[in-house]
Amino acid sequence: MDTTSRLRLSLGFISTAFAMLFGTDRGRRSPLGPGAIEILYSSYFSTVCMGEIAGMLGVTPSSAADLVNYLEREGYVHRVRDPADRRRVTVEPTEKGELFVLETEERLYAFLESHLTHLSADERGVFADLCARFSGVEDNASFSASMAAFKQDRETARVPLVQRRDGRLLRLEEVVDDRYWPGSCQPHTKEVPEMFERRVPETVDGIQDECTVEQYDGMQRGLRDAGHLPVDDLARFTREGDRGLEIGPGPGYFGLEWLKKTAGTSLVGLEISPAMIRVAEKNAGDYHLGGRAAYREGNALRMPFPDRSFDLVFSNGSLHEWEDARVVFEEVLRVLRPGGRVMVTDLKRDLSPEIFGFMREGCSGPEIRAGFETSVRASYRKEELKALLAPLPFLSVEVFAHPYGLVVTAEK
Repeated sequence: MDTTSRLRLSLGFISTAFAMLFGTDRGRRSPLGPGAIEILYSSYFSTVCMGEIAGMLGVTPSSAADLVNYLEREGYVHRVRDPADRRRVTVEPTEKGELFVLETEERLYAFLESHLTHLSADERGVFADLCARFSGVEDNASFSASMAAFKQDRETARVPLVQRRDGRLLRLEEVVDDRYWPGSCQPHTKEVPEMFERRVPETVDGIQDECTVEQYDGMQRGLRDAGHLPVDDLARFTREGDRGLEIGPGPGYFGLEWLKKTAGTSLVGLEISPAMIRVAEKNAGDYHLGGRAAYREGNALRMPFPDRSFDLVFSNGSLHEWEDARVVFEEVLRVLRPGGRVMVTDLKRDLSPEIFGFMREGCSGPEIRAGFETSVRASYRKEELKALLAPLPFLSVEVFAHPYGLVVTAEK
């Protein structure tokens, strides 16, 4: 049997088994439908705002509200108003909702563990790696991006299998044999070409234009509201009382969300654009965090701070704009205290065309879309970043690539 058909049968079995685990076989019915389960799971693992649920599910706002009302009425979730922005309402699971997720995951993990016993220890690792490569999913954020791209493409991306011959509707196995049987036709798949082979540096002056700054602020606020800023990872990386330096904070949402989620911390944002600093200071006031956050104008190549000033240095989405990334990391080493840590997250140049298209469509306005493309062209690949960091005297360095970007963690 050809590879595609073997995958289809295997995935079909897993899909059916999972449906049974959810209690939808033999006439039984899960208390929650697919849409309600997606809301519950999404709210369990990330921040979900009422305003984004309709887009997340691809339904009307009234249908989304009906689903949330049902979940709330049945005791699975409750609505919470953001104290920093009273207009923002999030959906959070109750203990009953958390229990539903945990009990479901117990059954799914048991299924996976029992079937992984068919494989050796080495084969299990290979299988997990292959599944991640096949699906494009390695973590919560890539799951969200891949799911959104799948929903966007599912109505148009179809393999034609409805065929007739001499007036007779062909059976599935006949069409599949013609389409996939070795030697019957040319392969339908090919390696995805590199989108941007050569790195093209972007502006080193940041975003200075007031109009573009306003658009960028709106886009970053949307990413925050959708839960797409990787703040939770940074919060787990943080120690109580850390004095943090954020390189390239832009409108400030990433660092401000970090302050909200951590105890006793303080923040200094180093930003090259005075227009961005004005927006970040306003946003810090809206968060009521002005006493814990301050912003300095300056270039990361020559940081205006004494040696050993910070416990933690971080950045999200600005690495590709650094004029000389190696010099900036040398400056990071200088301003870090011994035992200090670094976490830098950014785009990567070898995004898949599907993820690139999904992320680009999420940008509001032609200027921001054009800027996103130049940012991808200016970003690094994993192997380039590892080579750049290798000579620097960090105690430890890790570079992790996921479907939509790169993460660097290091310790002095």
